[in-house]
Amino acid sequence: MAKNIRQQMVPDLQHLRILVAEDEFFVANDIALWLERAGATIIGPAPTLREAMESLSSADDIQVAVLDINLNGELIFPVADELVRRSVPVIFYSGYDTMNVPERFKSVARLSKCAGSADLVSAVFEEYLQNLSTLAPAGLGVPDQSVIDLIPGLRLRARQLTPNAEAADYLVERTLERAIVSVASRCRSQPLDQWLHEMMVAIHLESPYGLN
Repeated sequence: MAKNIRQQMVPDLQHLRILVAEDEFFVANDIALWLERAGATIIGPAPTLREAMESLSSADDIQVAVLDINLNGELIFPVADELVRRSVPVIFYSGYDTMNVPERFKSVARLSKCAGSADLVSAVFEEYLQNLSTLAPAGLGVPDQSVIDLIPGLRLRARQLTPNAEAADYLVERTLERAIVSVASRCRSQPLDQWLHEMMVAIHLESPYGLN
């Protein structure tokens, strides 16, 4: 039962378009399968640096990238540079735990190939959410609260609504997933924390007994 609950708590990636660059066939297949099962659309997987660069040229709507650092002896950094230029969040998914990366990539998320499917999907979701920053309605360019800063408060509110810790965390995830989809309809005058808390209560009322 606990395993089933954890599986249900994997975030819905909401059809995010994710570039995957990986030279090992079976690893690339696993990554694509895990992310597609979570709702993502895969660009690639690209097994070489050249093919990854071609994917960048043909796709201008990439939202997250999962990149192996070493593709058949070529380092992925030119691809990462272009993605950073486009403000696309990058995750280095590599078996080289001790490999040095250039200083400009020190803040890029890194995940070991020993990580499982739930870890990868959660990392993709968190990086995308972090990149959204505020969930502010498009085109307004006005400073807003940070979603990441609001998560502790959301978790506390969720625990007030349901005493089960796993169900509470799932409620937070569902709230953030719905917020990403619904951001265009948010009234800009409403504080972000108030909007998210009201959304959480509405979701809880839809399913007051926890996971469904």
